[in-house]
Amino acid sequence: MTAAIGARLRDAAFARLLRTGAPASAGELATDLAVPVEEVESAIAALHGAGRIRLDARGHVAGSAGLSVTPDRHEIEIDGRRFWTWCAYDVLGIFGALGANGTARSSSAQGGKPLVVRFRDGRPEPSPLVMFMPDAFGCANVYEEWCPNSNFFEDAAAAETWSTTHQLPGRMLPLAEAGVLAAREWRPLVAGLRR
Repeated sequence: MTAAIGARLRDAAFARLLRTGAPASAGELATDLAVPVEEVESAIAALHGAGRIRLDARGHVAGSAGLSVTPDRHEIEIDGRRFWTWCAYDVLGIFGALGANGTARSSSAQGGKPLVVRFRDGRPEPSPLVMFMPDAFGCANVYEEWCPNSNFFEDAAAAETWSTTHQLPGRMLPLAEAGVLAAREWRPLVAGLRR
C-alpha cells in the first residue's frame, strides 16, 4: 500500500461514514476513489493493522480517523445523528473541524463517572472537565495503544492521579485548549465535506 492511497482511503472512509452513518464496503470505497477494489482491500488491511481503520464483523469499514458508526469508547451526537469515537481527542477534533452542535458522552477513566461535553459551533461549552493528552510515542496500532489513553476527566486532579497510576507521560488540557489543537488536525480531513 502506498501512503497516498492509505491517506485517500482514510479520508474517503471518514466522509462516507459521516454521510451515510453505515459501514462501507471495499467496493463502495473503490468506487468513491476510482481505484481498483484490490488496491482498496490491500489498503484497508494495512490501515486496520495499524489501528487507523476499524472493521465490522463483515469486514466493512466501520471506523476511520476516529469516527465510528458502531459502538465504541465515546458516544457522540452531532446535529441529531449518533456516532462514536475512539478517544477524547477524536471527539474534540471531529466536533471542532465540523463546527457542529451536539453532545459527547463518556466516562472518567479514573472511577468511571459519567461525563458529558456539550458543543456549540464546534466548541466545547465551559466545563471543569479536562482531557488527558498522552505524549506522542511510536505505536504499532493507534487504536489499541494510543487511543485508550486519551480520555476525559472530571478535573485535572483526577487526570493527574490516573496518569501517575498508569505511568503515562502526557498533559492535562482544558477542553477549550484541547479543542483548538484537535480541530486544527481534523480540518484538512473535513475540508469540502457537506453534512
